This record gives sequence, structure tokens and C-alpha cells, in this order.
Amino acid sequence: MVRFVIEKHCKQPDWALMLLATFPFDRTKNYPDIERYAIMGCVLDYLEEFTYRRRNAMQQLCVTHNIHCRENSITIETVNGNAVLTISLIADECND
Repeated sequence: MVRFVIEKHCKQPDWALMLLATFPFDRTKNYPDIERYAIMGCVLDYLEEFTYRRRNAMQQLCVTHNIHCRENSITIETVNGNAVLTISLIADECND
């Protein structure tokens, strides 16, 4: 089983709060390990399509920020390379 962990790296911009409020998956729920890549693909698609209001204009997150995807995590950085959010899937150990 895997679950989401979201790390905040710096002062939260307004779009990050909107992103966390509308996140498509329940962050407290455990998901089957076999669906890991499908879930990460859905999250990546969500981030690429995410739009937010900035200075009276709608901005798309993938245009204004860099999105780096790895096997188990997605990091959103500013164009200067400062990390803002990291969304990770970590294995949840079951003690049965």
C-alpha cells in the first residue's frame, strides 16, 4: 500500500493552497501498490492542467513553474530552481 506525502518547501503562494484544496486524491487514504504509476500519471496530468489566478490573469502551472517527475515523486519548482511543493508516494508498511 502507498500513500501521499506533500512537502512544502517555502512560503506558500496562493496557488499552492488552491492546489492542495482541490487535490484529486485523498491524502489520508492508502492506495494499492500496483496502481502507483497510474496514480502518479493522474497527478501529473492534473498539475499540467492546473490553472490559477495571478495579477488578474489566469496562469497555467506548467507554464509558470518547472515540474520534475521521478518514479515516486513530483517536484514543482519556480523558474529559478526553488522547490515549492513535492508530492510523493511512499510505501506504507502493514503490520499484520
